[in-house]
Amino acid sequence: MVDDSKKAIDKEKIKSSIRLWLPISITTYTLPHSMEMYMQDVLTTFLSECHQEHMSIYLSYCLSELVTNAKKANTKWIYFKEKGLDINNEEDYETGMKTFKKDTLENIDYWLLTQKKEGLFVRLVLQEYKDKIKIEIHNNRELTVFEYKRIHDKLARARKYTSVDEVMSKILDPSEGAGLGIVIIILMLEKIGLTEENYQVISENGETITRIILPVNKESDTALKELSESFAENLEKIPVFQSKLNEIDTLLNDPAVTVPALSKKISKDISLSLIALQHVNSEMGIPCTSLPKAIETIGIEKLRTLYNQKNSMLRFISPLDDEGDLWEHSSRIAFYSYNLARNLASEDSVISEEIFIKGLLHDLGRVMYSTAAPEQMDHLTDVLKANNYPFTTLNSLAAGINHGHMGYCIAKKWGFPDDLCGSILYHHDPLYAPRSFSKSVAIVYIADMMSRYIEKSVDFYQIDKSILRQFNIITEEKFSKLANMAEEAFLKTR
Repeated sequence: MVDDSKKAIDKEKIKSSIRLWLPISITTYTLPHSMEMYMQDVLTTFLSECHQEHMSIYLSYCLSELVTNAKKANTKWIYFKEKGLDINNEEDYETGMKTFKKDTLENIDYWLLTQKKEGLFVRLVLQEYKDKIKIEIHNNRELTVFEYKRIHDKLARARKYTSVDEVMSKILDPSEGAGLGIVIIILMLEKIGLTEENYQVISENGETITRIILPVNKESDTALKELSESFAENLEKIPVFQSKLNEIDTLLNDPAVTVPALSKKISKDISLSLIALQHVNSEMGIPCTSLPKAIETIGIEKLRTLYNQKNSMLRFISPLDDEGDLWEHSSRIAFYSYNLARNLASEDSVISEEIFIKGLLHDLGRVMYSTAAPEQMDHLTDVLKANNYPFTTLNSLAAGINHGHMGYCIAKKWGFPDDLCGSILYHHDPLYAPRSFSKSVAIVYIADMMSRYIEKSVDFYQIDKSILRQFNIITEEKFSKLANMAEEAFLKTR
């Protein structure tokens, strides 16, 4: 019986989830063959995007074994319930297991349909986060005490074997073969440099989670960090659209121009905002995260020089669609962040004042890299070749991997205040942000997730619920309502 059809792999969504450190989740209730194959395809694509494709064959076996075990555990729970046996009683458990396999195989569709009606699921969760990759299999049924003990006994047995062939010979022996699937999993993990420590079984709060923890590809991680830092160090000019600069030039030459009018116009564009903020923080050495304050500090006369086409700090770029999307996204998150702060943190005047710029610059790394000049790319290629880093590192940078770190390095170079630099670094990881500015980072994170939720590149389940709870956003209905209100208000400003 099939309750799910195989879907096409959404590679872009997998890439986006990796870039944003978000979980990818697939849920099934009966695990038909088509769904198992879909899970395998997603895992393979995910590992490839994480630069761990060499692990695919071994981890595909592990996934197949673990999802089958999870489905079997759900069927077992239903079977014992219908037979009137207590699955947590060891004597009843032994009695039920004598007939479980035969009875369920004879009418498997019935048992699978029944467990689906009971809401028993099997869920695959994949996530790359900081320095590790998680592969988890969930099912909403806890292990019994003696099942838990047997799993750990099997893990202990794994230490006796040195090869999969040795284990397979035991499986062919009916007296010794039962339960050796876990042993093979451990041996598979050893083949890719992992140990029993990378395999965890957790059973609590109505769920059993089997987890495999992988380290990130250290070579790729090192290359990403070094190239990000090198890119920031070699960045000398601010990319800007000619048409936007012309608009500010016209405004500055109006004798009646005011600071509020300038600030309102400049704040709609990340490049125009960067020109003023970079000058006051880096050139003048005055810490500033407020655009009106920056404009007032610089003064109208100096602003005419800064926004002049002959300013050597500026580099004109063509308005390509993908670049325009990043500019639009930056403005949207600034607007969302400011309005969310007024509604969710109105008592904190510091957050309300600084949040707009933090939202505007959250993707600074992506914005700067997307418009990199040819000589900047040549420099990165030289660094890559000198260190013998894989060429795919540039593809990862283009996809936005490590963009928080790159943006942080650029902001530090330009002398931006520590909390603004930190906000850029932690905007996809607010739980690890220093307490002094963690609240504002959390608001930027929520704003970013709302934008992606509206464009359907992120699902509600992927958003960190502990962050949402900080602002009393408990349900998807409330989140969706806030997101749509923010978007409607933003569109009215365009």
